[in-house]
Amino acid sequence: MRRIAIHLGRVVLIVFLSGLACALLARFSPGSTVDERELNPKAGEDSIAELRHHKESTVADGLVQYFRGLSKGDLGYSESTNAPIAALIADRAPPTLRELAWGLLGGWLFGLAFAIPAGRFERAAAYDAVSALGAGFLLSLPAALIAYLCFLAGAAPAIILVLVVAPKIFQFSKGLLRQAYTLGHVEAARARGIGELRIFFAHVLPAAGPQWIALAAASLSIAIGAAIPMEAICDIPGLGRLAWQAATARDLPLLVNLTMLIAIVTSAGAALSEIVSEQRI
Repeated sequence: MRRIAIHLGRVVLIVFLSGLACALLARFSPGSTVDERELNPKAGEDSIAELRHHKESTVADGLVQYFRGLSKGDLGYSESTNAPIAALIADRAPPTLRELAWGLLGGWLFGLAFAIPAGRFERAAAYDAVSALGAGFLLSLPAALIAYLCFLAGAAPAIILVLVVAPKIFQFSKGLLRQAYTLGHVEAARARGIGELRIFFAHVLPAAGPQWIALAAASLSIAIGAAIPMEAICDIPGLGRLAWQAATARDLPLLVNLTMLIAIVTSAGAALSEIVSEQRI
């Protein structure tokens, strides 16, 4: 119970610091105190003064006001979209969750499909070289470039996440499987004539299980990071595109909410994997 409380406190601290860092970066970025509505020739001096006063408010005042509203269940209001932030997140979340689910599923399936033979047959030099070269090539490409190329090819958006996640799964899993296949009890099971499929599920999979749990949390973070350029380039009305629009419009309340939401998901996933790994030790 004490460990769970420590992990929970760590998640809360990470979420708070991520929101604070986002607010500071947005507040002190070039042009953050300039509002394009000041260029409106119909705007009076009082309106311009009010806009400037609103822009020049301190980060501390904004965060205090934000957390005060958050305690009442109010996430604030987005000036760039003229809509409540809670309604925006609820409306944009389903497309993002759907693409993340398909992308992670496909990434894990393809990553493991290529990693299992490479981990089992260490002497298959040709297969190992070709698969490692392909994974290295995909890892060298930025997620935005992969999204752009897939968009030009007319591929499904989930394919982008598969191409981003699968090489990571392959590289990490290949090392885990090679290590697991050399364990003494695995060699003993093979010497007794047990089939390879049974060896994999009964001996190899449990040996690599804790590390794969940690990899699952890491792959979630990778997929979330790739979802932002994917949705922006492919014009998917999800949270990634909303974050892109919030950044370009300097919509601080919306940007802070989305940053903290991403921090909650990634840090909670990492904490859960650590808790599960600790329970297995």
